[in-house]
Amino acid sequence: MFRAGGPQADSAKQDVLLLDGVLDDARQLRQRVGASDRHRIDEYLSVVRSLEDRLERATRPDETPWQPRVPLDPAARPAGVPKEHAEHVRLMLDMIALAFQTDTTRVSTFMFGNEVSNQNFSFLEGVKGGHHNLSHHQRKEDSLRQYGLINRWHVEQYAYLLRKLRDMKEGDGSVLDNSMILFGAGIRDGDRHDPHNLPLLLAGRGGRRLATGQHLVYGPDTPLANLYVAMLGAFGTPVDRFADSTGRLTVVRA
Repeated sequence: MFRAGGPQADSAKQDVLLLDGVLDDARQLRQRVGASDRHRIDEYLSVVRSLEDRLERATRPDETPWQPRVPLDPAARPAGVPKEHAEHVRLMLDMIALAFQTDTTRVSTFMFGNEVSNQNFSFLEGVKGGHHNLSHHQRKEDSLRQYGLINRWHVEQYAYLLRKLRDMKEGDGSVLDNSMILFGAGIRDGDRHDPHNLPLLLAGRGGRRLATGQHLVYGPDTPLANLYVAMLGAFGTPVDRFADSTGRLTVVRA
């Protein structure tokens, strides 16, 4: 997110943490700004340092000062991706929030997992098994219950991202006020692979262009691309059509 160019072959040995290289500049900047901006600088530096530390521990556990109490097989360590799915998701969401806060990017997409990865969700209380298998619930009560717990966990991660963006002050509002965060899936019912009438959540005010606090129901088989057309307009890049769109959904203010 911060490197100007691609890493070189020996850059890992030469790199230092981001904050170590800019700390002096940050201290000088703090002396020239007001109290509210000093708070924002401190908050940003704290978030970056915490994120760097977590990434370091997650991707290079053999280089941390922590020592295991029992012998571990070095071949079992994760190769670049955290072993724990929940930690991986939180790291990704934290990076998205930080990227929006710093205006490093204005567009980001994140998929929780490949549709057929069958990610195991046994780390959730009451769940035993993989997402894909449980999505083919065949209307069995226990499978539906576990499937519901997984879906609830996904919504909780969405709420986590929204809270982070809400708590990041920007102008007279927050980063969330100036964002549009769409959450959903391409299938309504995994058991039937039903792509119709998708339940979607759209959060943020889009710079006060979105009318929030609504539950909107559209006609059968309304193209999802109609929502994208509306979002592109709110984003400041209006288009007449996108993919199979037939118009623009009424999610923006007149």
